[in-house]
Amino acid sequence: MPLGPDPERARATLEQLEALRATVTSAEDDVLACLVVTGEPRPQRVLDDWLDQVADTLRALGEEATALSPTIARYDVAPTASGTSGAPGAPGLPDEATLRAPQSAPLGGEDAR
Repeated sequence: MPLGPDPERARATLEQLEALRATVTSAEDDVLACLVVTGEPRPQRVLDDWLDQVADTLRALGEEATALSPTIARYDVAPTASGTSGAPGAPGLPDEATLRAPQSAPLGGEDAR
């Protein structure tokens, strides 16, 4: 029975998050490329607003994937034969205080100044 998070699963999750970021970036570009001119001001505004909302949602998904990566990367450590992570003085698994410590950056990944 594993004693903590599985580094292989952390690595796989990081790969999936990277793939998600690449996909939503591409999709955002595709959505913004779909902006067309309808010739009617009101329908044009509705269409533009809708496409902007879709692009904003995709951008937010990519930002959240970016924000999650450092947290998950903490578990992407391969234990050595002695049970440590290979980093000097670092245990193979984070202790409970480290896991419960508040993150220094907000979810958006930017300082809220």
